[in-house]
Amino acid sequence: MGPGMNSFTKTLVAAFALSLTACGVDDAALETSPETDADYQVNDEALSTKGKFETFTGKDGKTYFHLLAGNGEKVLQSQGYATQASALSGIESLKANGTDASKFSLREASDGSWYFVVISAANGEILAASEMYVSQSNATRAMATVATVVKQTVAQGVAVTGNAKFEVFKGLDSKYYFHARALNGEIVLQSQAYTTRTSALNGVVSVNTNGAIASRYTVLPAADGQYYFVLKAANGATIARSETYSTKSNATRAVAGCVELLSSQLAR
Repeated sequence: MGPGMNSFTKTLVAAFALSLTACGVDDAALETSPETDADYQVNDEALSTKGKFETFTGKDGKTYFHLLAGNGEKVLQSQGYATQASALSGIESLKANGTDASKFSLREASDGSWYFVVISAANGEILAASEMYVSQSNATRAMATVATVVKQTVAQGVAVTGNAKFEVFKGLDSKYYFHARALNGEIVLQSQAYTTRTSALNGVVSVNTNGAIASRYTVLPAADGQYYFVLKAANGATIARSETYSTKSNATRAVAGCVELLSSQLAR
């Protein structure tokens, strides 16, 4: 099955929600799989399918692009551009600068998470940032994988709008994840790693519940003046992370958007 949730998957998620409620299972029972140095095993199947660049308009009115691997996983997200044409130029610049992992630069966030950025060789500006990783070694290993994704990606288009949904997929590290797409096509949350698809579907229920509560989000500093946020369950465990944002106000605005999204469009 592809990364998008069809009617069967949505029914399955609903069934999990009912079973969790009936059995009195809380967030602690939602199995996550902490990453270790030995855990990062490249998902060759995901790399065998070409990725895609998608553009979308953010709530700040700027145009962004993200890069999806062949499995639907978002591996890079751009900075904001004033126009669609500028964003398309940014994609071309990323293609030119993002095929060599040695040109990527590692960053550490305030909670100990790691990510990397792609920097333009021409002017030193950050073209795009990766998702968050729980260890420096896993972020380092992911750089080579993402460089391969950039190298083999040629397709680009506008993200599909008006279809808020969860998408479940097997990640580039062979773990299972899900992310949430907003109405504008932006991927606004990505989950922690899970060992099985069933556990990931359970995690959808947890994020769908906790994500509607504003107090469960925390905005944190990343690097280079950027910000991001984490979503925590009632037991304090981090269950999802956002992309990085250029300002704290943009990250805070994105939190409000997630609360609205998970309170309505993606409600149980």
